[in-house]
Amino acid sequence: MKTRNIAVVAGVAAAALGLSACGSDGSSATSGNTEPTDSLTVATTSNNQAPMEAVVAAYEEESGVDVNLTVADTSQFQTTIRTQLSSGTAPDVFTVWAGGGNPGAIDVLQGAGYLADLSDRSWVSEVDPGTAETLQIDGKTYGLPSKLDAVGTIYNVATLDELGLTVPQTYSDLLQYCQDVRDQGKVAFALGIQTDWVTQLIPYALVASTVYGEDPDFNDQLASGDATFAGSGWDAAFQQYLEMNDAGCFNDDPLGTDVNASYTLLNTGEAVGVVQVLASFPQIQSTAPEGTEFGFFPLPGDDSGTNPIPRGIGVSFAVNEAAKNKANALDFVDWLATQEAIDVWFGAAPGIPAIQGAELEVDPVIQSAVDIIGAGDVAPFPDQSWPSAKTQAALFTSVQQLFSGQASVENALQAMDEAYAAG
Repeated sequence: MKTRNIAVVAGVAAAALGLSACGSDGSSATSGNTEPTDSLTVATTSNNQAPMEAVVAAYEEESGVDVNLTVADTSQFQTTIRTQLSSGTAPDVFTVWAGGGNPGAIDVLQGAGYLADLSDRSWVSEVDPGTAETLQIDGKTYGLPSKLDAVGTIYNVATLDELGLTVPQTYSDLLQYCQDVRDQGKVAFALGIQTDWVTQLIPYALVASTVYGEDPDFNDQLASGDATFAGSGWDAAFQQYLEMNDAGCFNDDPLGTDVNASYTLLNTGEAVGVVQVLASFPQIQSTAPEGTEFGFFPLPGDDSGTNPIPRGIGVSFAVNEAAKNKANALDFVDWLATQEAIDVWFGAAPGIPAIQGAELEVDPVIQSAVDIIGAGDVAPFPDQSWPSAKTQAALFTSVQQLFSGQASVENALQAMDEAYAAG
């Protein structure tokens, strides 16, 4: 087996200053090198490092292609990928997100013509229905989804058992649960909103009930101008976020805690759980003491007793339209959709395959989410329908300002409405 070249990127790249440069006409300067080569460049986020290393090793052994893998944290990756694409330094294959809600999303990147059309690949018809559309623009597919994702509470079973408590079923139960946990010297939910993308997770979990439980067509109403964030269930969700903080649901100084520190609180038993995307579970699990058992429950957003979870496309991969090794890039993405690659990926990191018909034994945490999804208790990832990354950026800043006392809920919702209107 070949030795892989893996670069872990740290810090903020200076190239991030050029996000608006080039390609705004929707065309690309070149269609890439379509002749086979003996190399390939791939980039992904740090929470996907373990499974990506595993599939890269298997692909290298099978194909003889030398793969250079680069890994960066999510925030940096999303900030720099478009700059790399515009400057001609982007990898051949890279992680993307569905919809248009962040700088690394398909709608944003293909708006500048940076992504190869994958519509004719054999796996397109096998993508999980109801989510495949978020990887499409005008009916054309620009990404391969590796797995589905969801937001909920990943918790340490031993810590919960030690406290003699059960998971909350309603929002009222949730506030009492936080108090009961705090009374025993622990915190219910580790929260690390120093890391900006973590700020969105609890609101997304809450609006599954406060917005989409009552109004499943809310995204369409936003798009048509018939609804706004202000005056909607987003108001209730932000109020609940602050109420949870006041109730002692979180660790001290969430603004001074980053995402990795929140995982440490969970894995050391100082916190019972953390509200996270399932995509982060492998990273949490890999840093936990051997034998740690985890569970999963939805975050209740009301007192109905029915607790939907946000669900959508998780890890996805696109091919650089101007890839230097485009033939290999297309072959690699096709291979990722095979049962062999699925076995390797999910053998290294638990998750829910996005390719229909894939056979897989799943971890109890993943099975709990699968059961909720199977029951139909789901809501969308809100940002996957937003017109640009501006709304998500406004949410990140607003939540941090809410927790620092620099903004009110009214201010936060107004900022999101203004960002959404700006497109």
